[in-house]
Amino acid sequence: MKLFSSKSKAVIGIDIGTHSIKLVELAGTSANPKVVAWGVAPLPAGAFSENAIANAEVISEVLMRLITQSGVKGDTAAVAVSSSHAITKVLGMPADIGELELEEQVSIEALHFIPYPIDEVNLDFEVLGVSEANDQENDVLLVACRRSIVDDYIDLMASADLTLNYVDIDTYALERVYRSQNTLGSNSDQPVAVFDIGSSSSHLMVLDDSRVLYSRHQNFGAGQLIKLIRKEYGVSADEAEEILQSSQPPGDFLTAVQEPFVEMLRQEVSRALQFFYSSSSFSNIDSVVLSGACCALAGLAGDLEVKLRTKVTVLNPIANANVQSRRDAILAAAPSLSIAYGLSLRGLN
Repeated sequence: MKLFSSKSKAVIGIDIGTHSIKLVELAGTSANPKVVAWGVAPLPAGAFSENAIANAEVISEVLMRLITQSGVKGDTAAVAVSSSHAITKVLGMPADIGELELEEQVSIEALHFIPYPIDEVNLDFEVLGVSEANDQENDVLLVACRRSIVDDYIDLMASADLTLNYVDIDTYALERVYRSQNTLGSNSDQPVAVFDIGSSSSHLMVLDDSRVLYSRHQNFGAGQLIKLIRKEYGVSADEAEEILQSSQPPGDFLTAVQEPFVEMLRQEVSRALQFFYSSSSFSNIDSVVLSGACCALAGLAGDLEVKLRTKVTVLNPIANANVQSRRDAILAAAPSLSIAYGLSLRGLN
């Protein structure tokens, strides 16, 4: 299966993570999307581990229940593999060659930097446009992923009576949501940092108006927040999740849990940005945009903004979408839906 397969068919975006499955189904157009169905369902511990499917049977059962409960209309899906499992490289290719010759040259180039036998990977490419360095060349994005990882997703979707239309990369889906909201192109000459907080890891992307300038994984996630809650209140992991999602957390939650977590987050964002500054000509950014389930925590963005002394917002994937039912519920869940939304968005014209 190609990673950049058909983009013109509406699909169900399915984001499988360590702790949950997130699902979004869109209709309409990319300029005027409509949320047809959405949902979030928790996964048992160990079902999805190290950014890969560990127990397909358990995940399939949870996914099928979620499909039924959320009222999904279609039967075609898109999923995302972690960027940690993908190999990407931008190649400079002559602008005047045909598609078949381009495919041959990309395949030859791939042999030089993919550390696996070529028959063990799914390989695809996409022409990004004219190269800034040489107007006689096009920048071509090459993406490769182990075939075994992609096959696991194909089998999983089939077990849930879904057809897998394409496999994307999680960071590409996130970038797609951000750019769809026209939040770039401000008066600032500085790039924007998007910091996606997963359960066990995070990912920083630094973007300008047209491309990703920098990308980096961090071994930090919302699991740190759960650990703080468990330590402070002496509760189980499930009880910590309940406290986190409660509209009435303990009275000292802000000082005992949220403030220490925000400080940890500040350190991680600052460290990631320092790596970016040291490898580029930039010494500042325009703003930080947060994504991930823990970003629904009241006041998190504002607290981090004070500590970073930089504008901080939370990415809301449904900001431009038509939502006709369960609006309050999806607004609360929105920070966790960005990747699933970006997957479904790619299928719209």
